[in-house]
Amino acid sequence: MDKIIKYFDEASLDLDCLLSVKVQLHKQGLLDSQLKTNLQFSIQAIEPFPASKRYNACLMVEGDDFLVKITAGTPVLYYTVHTGPNGPQLHQRVQTESRLTTASLSESHFAGHQCRDEIESCMEQARKALSRKTEKKSSHLDKMEIKITCGEFHLTYSTHEPQQTLYIQPRRRVSLGKTMSVEKILETKTYLEKSGEMGKSLLTCFQHVLQISDSYWKDNHRIMLQGDGQVLEFVIGKLNKHATQDFFYTDAQNNVQKKQIVERMWTEYLYD
Repeated sequence: MDKIIKYFDEASLDLDCLLSVKVQLHKQGLLDSQLKTNLQFSIQAIEPFPASKRYNACLMVEGDDFLVKITAGTPVLYYTVHTGPNGPQLHQRVQTESRLTTASLSESHFAGHQCRDEIESCMEQARKALSRKTEKKSSHLDKMEIKITCGEFHLTYSTHEPQQTLYIQPRRRVSLGKTMSVEKILETKTYLEKSGEMGKSLLTCFQHVLQISDSYWKDNHRIMLQGDGQVLEFVIGKLNKHATQDFFYTDAQNNVQKKQIVERMWTEYLYD
């Protein structure tokens, strides 16, 4: 059974307007538990957005029995908040008028987002993927969508009737500068622990790398950590085809194992 939609027209999706909608829903007895949680999450998620992302936008919030649709101006940006496996999630969508181009991907749509990849942002990766599609004459850019998932950031660019989807899902990649930065590794470790992304296996790899960090003071080196379904990469110096890559992972006894890959032109040499 389809849920009933409650419509609200507001000047913008700013804090005052969203709180006003919340008060109205409460007075009407429509603020069920799921709607209350998701609406509060919407307020917290959208409040840091710049003004450009709060005007000419539409917000759809899911409740137990109702969907609340808040429209501000003529929507270009569409936000949806629903309950995911780990709680409320915010999905953003940009509806293009005809076909997708690299110009469709505006920096303003990514405002406030801290990309998981410090070497090449999810926006840059999406633009490159779209450019490759543009070069192919067989690509139907008028029937395509791009889905970007970067941590808690979900953004979709879509034509009206998409038949093909490009997926952009950057792994976490951290730049340590020209030389090894233990401080940056510790900062990343703390962030992952606070966000709940640090599992036992990945933590073991972190601790091992910190113990041997003195051996990583050379340029053009990549350190890969794999654990708990995640792959994290630290980059020292420039990312190029002459980099040395150390790959750390844990075995069944949670002991750290290492493989080393030396990248030279198009050949890879693997050492224990």
